[in-house]
Amino acid sequence: MTETDQIEPLSTQTRILHVLADTTEPVAEVAKLAVIGHLRAGHQVALAAHPSILETLEVPADLVENYREIELSAKRRLSPSDPASAFTLHKIYPHVDIVHGHGLHAATLTGLGFTGLPSRLSPRAIGTIENFDPADVIEKTGAEIVARTASAVLGTTEPVVEWFSGSVPLTERAELVTPDIDSDLTVTASRAQVRRELGIDEGTWMVASPIALKDHTALATVLDAADQINRRRPDRRVVFVLTGTGRDRRQIARAFADRGVIVAPTGDLVDVVAAADVVIAAEQMTGLSHEDLMQLAKPTVFIGAERRAGIWGDAADIVPADDTDALLSEINHLLDDPSARGAQAIAAKKRVIDVDSPSEIAASLLGLYAEVEARSKTASRV
Repeated sequence: MTETDQIEPLSTQTRILHVLADTTEPVAEVAKLAVIGHLRAGHQVALAAHPSILETLEVPADLVENYREIELSAKRRLSPSDPASAFTLHKIYPHVDIVHGHGLHAATLTGLGFTGLPSRLSPRAIGTIENFDPADVIEKTGAEIVARTASAVLGTTEPVVEWFSGSVPLTERAELVTPDIDSDLTVTASRAQVRRELGIDEGTWMVASPIALKDHTALATVLDAADQINRRRPDRRVVFVLTGTGRDRRQIARAFADRGVIVAPTGDLVDVVAAADVVIAAEQMTGLSHEDLMQLAKPTVFIGAERRAGIWGDAADIVPADDTDALLSEINHLLDDPSARGAQAIAAKKRVIDVDSPSEIAASLLGLYAEVEARSKTASRV
């Protein structure tokens, strides 16, 4: 039996505060399920949100007795009213055992509410964090506040989980009803149709990449690999198809047309990548993000700095930007091993699509809260 299996269920005396700053995202969908589910489990539950959000939640009459609403001025985006909202939470915290901020903005407000509050009066904080841009100063600042104040973080994708791991005591994948991805990414043409339109013969392997077509080391390595792969393995034919944009696009199309490289029309990039046998992801890409490539579930090689490859976890092989031999080795390994291609494809998609039954999510969160409480008690005894 594991340590988690031995954790006592969360007492119904536990007071739970949910904080919400949005109404439409997958995180908000779960928040509303959690509020109702935790009320049904017998807990005292409050929801802190803007009045426009509070009115969207219909609490059954038989549960109203244990439910409280707390009005915040904060809305979805950062605003001058955020300090007042954080102070409202600050005043409530001494009367709360668990506070759960749903979404980066709500979790940031949750963290700000701890400012100046003695630890003996502080609840345990949980944050559910959606995909965010670490390069955005505001979003990164919010994430850093969450990392300093949360006892647990649930990430909507594996890359988010990994961003917080190491700085938050407990990090897990969030259970969602709807995945936190771009749902507009749709394949419209079959594999055979794409290859026919690109002029790729039957039996030829296809390696695709949305790498930016401008002068940088990784692109030079990809082009070098395309030029060498068939000479090194004359037993088969491989074509590289590039979908990216950049100032060198036309020059590459002309110079490499007879060297196993096709520069595909930019409007077909989703269909082209979906038709590939192997994909090359890079630090600099155009048209498709890393999450888009993961959604397409393709075996992938990442070329670039290992630090930037962390978004892929174990779902992609990693090669240095200047190592042609390593890139060729990884591509050939995947082309040689259908089981490796399948395993990587599944792992990639799982990093961005991982949904659960709505009926189980509220109970699962209570289990997480119980673990956070148990960890807190253990830490206080040390």
